[in-house]
Amino acid sequence: MFDKEIVMETLNCLPNAYPQMLEKRFPHVLNKIIELWNSPHCEAYFTDLLQPNGRGGGRLNRDGFPDEAWQEIFQLNELCWMRRS
Repeated sequence: MFDKEIVMETLNCLPNAYPQMLEKRFPHVLNKIIELWNSPHCEAYFTDLLQPNGRGGGRLNRDGFPDEAWQEIFQLNELCWMRRS
């Protein structure tokens, strides 16, 4: 589904930081992150994913992300912020 090399190049991440859990269990989230990566909307998407009432959890009809997925999202958020600095 995803070309790992292209994802790593797009997200400017190292192989040990590749979002494996997102690719495996939440490909729609990874796809959206890649789609928004170089846009001003990327930060807003991460904010939504990481807040308790956002896409990532807290909603009554959702369980939220497992810890490993949260860690990957957080790491990608950090990369996004570093890229914009």
